[in-house]
Amino acid sequence: MPTIRQARVGEMIKRELAEILQREMRDPRLALVTVTGVDVARDFTIAKVFISAIGTPQEKAAALRALQGASGFLRGRLGRAIELRSVPALAFRYDTGIERGVRMYELLRQEEKELAELLGDDLESPSSDSDDAADTAEEGEEGESEMLAEVSGRSAPTAEGA
Repeated sequence: MPTIRQARVGEMIKRELAEILQREMRDPRLALVTVTGVDVARDFTIAKVFISAIGTPQEKAAALRALQGASGFLRGRLGRAIELRSVPALAFRYDTGIERGVRMYELLRQEEKELAELLGDDLESPSSDSDDAADTAEEGEEGESEMLAEVSGRSAPTAEGA
């Protein structure tokens, strides 16, 4: 469990690295790289930087190698941007969490389609669900304002007055 200071320093490193990658790095292998998180060691000597990249597995591996090769340059830039006694060494890791999430979503959608085919009736489309949710939310807001008016002793605003 990271301390508050570790979390704060990790967020500062994440923000600054993202800025440096976007504005100062000209390497085309790093064009579609995103910094997803930073874990800082308790003694602040090492920072594990988690990244995600779009592309083929070869392009992702090339991006990771490029970042590892540029870690000295990035650490120097971080030293100028962040006021720390010593800037942690950067260790880059590939974050597979996003890909796992997308894969899980695809599996759930596939299972939903198979279930609909098995049962023989179409499940409602997501757009009709969101319309129902919006209607319910509007009804809930009207009821909430009426309840607040009763508690405060004021009259509830009406649709014509709003």
